Amino acid sequence: MKTVKNMLKTKAIGFYLTAMVMLMTAGAANAQTADVGVKAGVNFGSLHTSSESVSGASGKTGLHVGLFARTGNTFYFQPELNFSTFGMEYGYDGETYAPMFRQLNIPVMAGYKLIDNGHVNLRVSLGPDVNFNLNSPDAPAGTAYKRFSVGGVLNAGVDMGRVTFDARYSLGLTDVHEGLGQRPGVFGLSVGFKIL
Repeated sequence: MKTVKNMLKTKAIGFYLTAMVMLMTAGAANAQTADVGVKAGVNFGSLHTSSESVSGASGKTGLHVGLFARTGNTFYFQPELNFSTFGMEYGYDGETYAPMFRQLNIPVMAGYKLIDNGHVNLRVSLGPDVNFNLNSPDAPAGTAYKRFSVGGVLNAGVDMGRVTFDARYSLGLTDVHEGLGQRPGVFGLSVGFKIL
């Protein structure tokens, strides 16, 4: 039964990823103004927990690399496909745990360009963020982190020609560990390059 459930989850993830890539490609091909690019940067993780049993929670640094497509002019739509890592450390029941997350991260944002003079633009965006764990992070005995979580993203960025700079905060909206009531927060800084 568990194997069938895992197979269905894997197929659903595959379908979702295929649909996202198709949307990004179609949007970039058909939009009046479209940019496609690559990006990479650093993540700073933090942990929000509702459990009084968790102590000494702190975040660990990770990295991210990915692709983005931006369509539109003053108002724009920006889906992304990223590989992202971040970690945290906390105490629980006399033990220390240091889970490191390796995720496929799919934010889908709507944005607005505050300044756009052709050479430089300043923009802000927000939207939902879907995350799929690609590993099984360290967890207390008999428990496990969820494979799927949803968050919200707030992003600010500057484009200078083909180069992009972004600062982003992603807050988990669903628990990644139900028993411990944990929701990660990730602050990220990235540099990107528009290839199309």
